[in-house]
Amino acid sequence: MAAFLLRHRKVSTLGVSGILKADKLEPCRLHVALRLGALAGACNLSREYSTSYDNRANKFDFLDLTCPHAWYPVARRKNRKIFLHVGPTNSGKTYQALKQLESSPSGVYCGPLRLLAWEVAKRLNKAKVPCDLITGQEREEVDGAKHKAVTVEMADVTSSYSCAVVDEIQMLGCTTRGFSFTRALLGISADELHLCGDPAAVPLIQEILKPTGDDVHVQYYERLSPLVPSQRSLGSFKNIQTGDCVVTFSRREIYKLKGQIERGGKHLCSVVYGSLPPETRTRQATMFNDASSEFDVLVASDAIGMGLNLNISRIIFSTMKKFDGVEMRDLTISEVKQIAGRAGRYGSDFPVGEVTCLHADDLPLLHSSLKSPSPILECAGLFPTFDLIFMYSRLHPKKGLYRIMEHFLENAKLSENYFIADCEEMLKVAAVVDVLPISLHDKYLFIISPVDMRNEISSQGLTQFAQNYAQKGIVRLKEIFTPGTLQVPKTESALKELESIHKVDLCTFAHSEIMIC
Repeated sequence: MAAFLLRHRKVSTLGVSGILKADKLEPCRLHVALRLGALAGACNLSREYSTSYDNRANKFDFLDLTCPHAWYPVARRKNRKIFLHVGPTNSGKTYQALKQLESSPSGVYCGPLRLLAWEVAKRLNKAKVPCDLITGQEREEVDGAKHKAVTVEMADVTSSYSCAVVDEIQMLGCTTRGFSFTRALLGISADELHLCGDPAAVPLIQEILKPTGDDVHVQYYERLSPLVPSQRSLGSFKNIQTGDCVVTFSRREIYKLKGQIERGGKHLCSVVYGSLPPETRTRQATMFNDASSEFDVLVASDAIGMGLNLNISRIIFSTMKKFDGVEMRDLTISEVKQIAGRAGRYGSDFPVGEVTCLHADDLPLLHSSLKSPSPILECAGLFPTFDLIFMYSRLHPKKGLYRIMEHFLENAKLSENYFIADCEEMLKVAAVVDVLPISLHDKYLFIISPVDMRNEISSQGLTQFAQNYAQKGIVRLKEIFTPGTLQVPKTESALKELESIHKVDLCTFAHSEIMIC
């Protein structure tokens, strides 16, 4: 009975209850199909089970991805008004967009981070605007809610809204996640679509939207408070002051610098970095923001660039280089501006922000980056919908998902405005699930899950989950993780392991939310 109610609640939430009839598909497959519609942008998934696909496969070139705007018929039926709110960090652009969302009869906020979605949901509910929170890790529904705050991957392209907001829209140029922002840009059906981000994205967005017939308006913003680059480096941690934030780019360096600063005996440090669970990040930020707290200095990664309101007086780059998974490289202009701009937040205790470097040799790159405009984005990420993959698979019935994906991506036809997302991690997952007796749509759900296959614990967790799901059709958390076995970490390696286990738990929950009936 609970499973029946859960299925029908989610059908209503997605707004596609009329598309598929429960008596035409067994209940579990109906539930999975509807979740696929939300995650992959597949429209009218009843076609998925129709023999007409065999005929369609002979008529259409499923490798042709040159017109992705045509993948979203619900959005194309609207004459959308697009408002681009662009400007530097701390310019009020997102604030203005959220005011429109709050005053609209229905709407959705799409953010790049779970933490941002959580903050917006909290803000709207506090303002007496009922708002659901939907991310890959959780689903919190509020009675009577006509607003949603979601991570961009969870954006529903089958429903219609009065207003939608997509935050950090310049991320459509991201090699790994850009396709989710492109999907939101082209696929969200809203009377008003508000896009917030860097001015560097404006020309590309205008070009991408030409075929849609949408009305596009651009609003430029200026920073609300001064940001002053220092002419002198910090030199030594003896010169650290209350309100400072030291930025570095690895867990090891974060805890190393925290120790060095605290050994001076004058300051205690909060820490913020991407691998920390969002709840922990929030607690650390709260301690730093609290003027009565002893934790008056922050040591952080570039995770502070989005999603946290921090009372930072001065940003100090401990280095101007980072390892991006492939090579050690200089920070880009956009990265420098995004991080440096967190100093001197408007309305905080520090109305003027300052930015400097630990070492004098890094100052020239800092100054030149802050003076230069961000490079104009040239193309947006793209990834085929499940509909396209399913239809293409009909042409290769003996191939597994790995081979289908590999061949599809190698031969896909693109316009100059798009690139295929980096699918290395997806292909690794496809290789794992291909040997399992599960359906193509279940395999597709696994490959779009946020799993770091380079992490041994994460990859083992996904493999074990997939195997259990293939055997039983249902996976309980205790089958992936044994309760009561965790201990407080005492070394960096133990901390890294604990963070990886937390990610596995979240991924397990996300898969369960999608796949278990």
